[in-house]
Amino acid sequence: MSSALNSISPSSPSLLSLGGSRASPPSDVTVAEAPVDQTNEPDPNKSRHPQYYFEDGNVVFRIEDTLYNVHRYFFARDSTHFRAILQDADASYPCVMSDVSCADFDEFLAILYPTDFRRPTEKTTAQWTSILHLAAKWGFENIKLLAIDSLTANAIPIDKIVLGRRYGITEWLAGAYEAVCTRADPLTLEEGVKLGVEDVVRISAARQLYGTGKARHDTKYLAGDLGEIFRLEQPSGGGPTSTDGKEDAIEVLEAQVAEARTEYLASSTLVSCRNTSHHAREGYTVTQRCSYCAPESDEQRRKREAKEEKEQQLGDLKSKLEERRKELAGRQGRMSSFR
Repeated sequence: MSSALNSISPSSPSLLSLGGSRASPPSDVTVAEAPVDQTNEPDPNKSRHPQYYFEDGNVVFRIEDTLYNVHRYFFARDSTHFRAILQDADASYPCVMSDVSCADFDEFLAILYPTDFRRPTEKTTAQWTSILHLAAKWGFENIKLLAIDSLTANAIPIDKIVLGRRYGITEWLAGAYEAVCTRADPLTLEEGVKLGVEDVVRISAARQLYGTGKARHDTKYLAGDLGEIFRLEQPSGGGPTSTDGKEDAIEVLEAQVAEARTEYLASSTLVSCRNTSHHAREGYTVTQRCSYCAPESDEQRRKREAKEEKEQQLGDLKSKLEERRKELAGRQGRMSSFR
């Protein structure tokens, strides 16, 4: 009897074969496996892996023409996917995985069975890509996070865009896009194949519009525009086309300012001046004090300060609203090139 762990996703891809940065992520992470196939006995023509066929192993995988005898414990412990698949599997017969390559599985097993504990994770971007793919495919969350951490430190921006899109690593995207859009060198043919047509067009437009040459827009706007250019954010009521509720806040503050002014004027009408002719001649209002006026009381001072504070808040908020409107108008003009 052999169990076939066939899945609907392609073999673990290289960065060049991902089909563009906007290709769909592995679709089998949450999809049930195909039914188990049964045969009478394992194929004697398959060779044992020289490193990962352990005599005390208790689950056999057949990948390409190679047999792996590893320990069920690691797969059942860390992956709900394998926990379900291996629950009723017969350890005497191999589980066939037709959509995985030996090279990728070797990289994955090197994480489960490290041989150098001083440098257990020194790998290339291509190797970590293989590990990330299988960890995401099979639900090994800790190994996936390990791969992400290593790629965060070592992968180049182009690879972060491709892998970030495919595996939902959104925290990579804005910084990687900005690095590619602002670098001196243009995209290479190989990079264009990795990214796909849509990203190539958008990156080229961004480089032209925000570039350091004869740019149409100042480069300082690029970081703030990346989300909309590359569709990293979802439009919402509080998104890039809104004034963030400032109009409502201004309306509330205007009412508070009017109330504070009324209270202050009411307290100021009690002010008396010892030289009313001087007060009138110099143009002082009833709320202004000349040198002959009685000193301001504590209550009047508190009401005046409350009024002035509200007026200052209102003025600041109106200035911010005006700046926001100008910013939105400028951004809409810049984004017209990407629609």
